[in-house]
Amino acid sequence: MTIKAATMATLALAASLACAAPAVAQDLGPNVRKLADGVYAFVGENFNSNAGIVLTQDGVVLIDSGHNPVESRKLMEVVKKLTPMPVRLLIDTEPHPDHTTGHFVFSPPAAIIAAEGAGDSMRSRERGDPERIQKLAAASPEMRAALDGYRFVTPHVEYHQKMALKVGERTFELMYLKGVHSESDTAVWLPKERVLFSAAGIVVDQINPLRPFVSIPDILAAGKTMKSLNPAHVVPGHGAPGTVKIFEDSEKYYALLLERVGRLAKEGKSLDQIKKEVRMPEYENWAAQERFPTNVEAAYRAVKGG
Repeated sequence: MTIKAATMATLALAASLACAAPAVAQDLGPNVRKLADGVYAFVGENFNSNAGIVLTQDGVVLIDSGHNPVESRKLMEVVKKLTPMPVRLLIDTEPHPDHTTGHFVFSPPAAIIAAEGAGDSMRSRERGDPERIQKLAAASPEMRAALDGYRFVTPHVEYHQKMALKVGERTFELMYLKGVHSESDTAVWLPKERVLFSAAGIVVDQINPLRPFVSIPDILAAGKTMKSLNPAHVVPGHGAPGTVKIFEDSEKYYALLLERVGRLAKEGKSLDQIKKEVRMPEYENWAAQERFPTNVEAAYRAVKGG
């Protein structure tokens, strides 16, 4: 959708004034963390994807829709405990299914916003695995029940590079992050509250899968940009929310990886040899060690200028 359409959607949101006050938040469960007045993180278990809940005078804004439909339903129950107001907006930090399958739980009425290319990415994945929902439903009776009424919902508005949204008393600044994780990553910054939803390009206590189009220099550049905002709270796409230390830890990991891969490359070692030899014992406690070879490949591309 065009920027003009995005502007119209934003104006429509601003015009939909409502005066209902949020309910008193009680018993929200162990996965919910309050970050600021009316701003919450819904933290996925075992590195499942995180989501955000932001209450405004004009309704609720969600950041992502939960790891899967079961989690999306839980997220909706938390919203209902917080406020009787509807979910007006859902902002995607990425198009992957572990952030977007649950769109149907919230839309309608929620309008979905993502970076340019998100819809194409989602449609491509669906074409590549047409039985995905059937397989997901077979995972458990709970999952099958959570998928009741499922529809494939792509973003209604796709922005280019940057977008600012005014919803009630809140300002949301959306920033496209190039080459960090998916084809269409978005960081969401609430400047007044100093809360940053930093997407999945930088995660916590785990190895990230670095796809062939992902660039370590781009990850480091994105981390530097987000760190410069000086957020009080950082909510990554996966892992425990924290502070700018999340970016600092990532910088140290990639700097060390680039150093070790670069040294072996200068010795004339091939990528296959480097993948067998390079080790990062300082990070052996991080989850998802099976993804490490993709990190070595990305580091090799970086040091070889590819």
